[in-house]
Amino acid sequence: MAIYPVVDADSHVEEPEEAWEYLDKEYEARKPFALVTEDRPILGHMNAFWYIDGQVVPKPYGHGATVYGTPLAQNLAKGKTFSIGSQALTDADARLRDMDSLGVDISVIFPTVFLEPLTDDIHFEAALMRSYNTWMAKACAKRPDRLKWAAVMPMRDLPAAIEELRRGRDLGAVTAGIYGTVDHRMLHHPDFEPFFAEAERLAMPVCVHVGWSHPGLKWSMDTTFGAHAVSFALPVMMGFYSFVGGNILNKFPRLKVAFLEAGAGWLPYLVDRLDHYFHADTALDWWVPERLPSDCVRDSQIYVTCEAEERLLPQVIETLGEDRVLMEADLPHSEARHSAVREIQERKDISDAVKEKILSKNALRFFNL
Repeated sequence: MAIYPVVDADSHVEEPEEAWEYLDKEYEARKPFALVTEDRPILGHMNAFWYIDGQVVPKPYGHGATVYGTPLAQNLAKGKTFSIGSQALTDADARLRDMDSLGVDISVIFPTVFLEPLTDDIHFEAALMRSYNTWMAKACAKRPDRLKWAAVMPMRDLPAAIEELRRGRDLGAVTAGIYGTVDHRMLHHPDFEPFFAEAERLAMPVCVHVGWSHPGLKWSMDTTFGAHAVSFALPVMMGFYSFVGGNILNKFPRLKVAFLEAGAGWLPYLVDRLDHYFHADTALDWWVPERLPSDCVRDSQIYVTCEAEERLLPQVIETLGEDRVLMEADLPHSEARHSAVREIQERKDISDAVKEKILSKNALRFFNL
């Protein structure tokens, strides 16, 4: 039993219809609603969908496949070990019991349905995110000592994103949630500099979460396996490039950023690759970032979540430092592992002091808790 508070840096809510109750009046008629169908094998038990502006999500098969457990009428959601009330945060006590069973004291909660763009109307999408953030603030306020939350940012509507960054902080969010790209645009595109400048000014940490943010990568995958392994995960690494190779952290050195749910084993490889091309392109007198990427990683406030069983975790710690690795539970998603905390505690290749940092101290510092 841990004697320090265990902080889960990344879990989720499976959104109920109540998440749309705070839509701006002009969008009330377009409120998302659930469609339920028969559960054919090809659906993988995702037999309910959100109807949003003429399209349905998630998309279980075909080009552009996505996979997640909301709306909660899905058989996928009904078959989980977590109750519907826990998944939806409509029963805070049930969520706390599930956290207790995982050995988690504090959980930072991210959205699920926004793992992919929901509409081509960026102003409507911003309104959906505002409604969600308002609802999440109220849901987590039932147990604010243990339930923390990330405000999702409408990055495709930049003025709205900057306004929501401020409003989210005022509502009690502990971080701003974004994805690794904004459609085809990389995060180091000059358009987004005002957002990162404001996040730095507000001392609001930014989390780059996995998700189907890049249309080309999303379209390329036609199975849920490929959607999870490739189009879901790779945008996080593209986002990492933007912060390190695209000079975001050189421009905003006080900004804290974490990269979530893609594991951590990719980080030593990608830093080595960036260093390799930094040296090669410098020799050719081509453009390179302002600093050697490995120096930027060591000197900046970059964090990453790890999986409990990752073989390369010692190499990640060597590359990034023991003070910037976080633990995630991913409750109540299908990948959630009930034994993650115990598995980290039982590892033989990292010290007890480092385990305490991964399970507690690093997240307390990153989220300003």
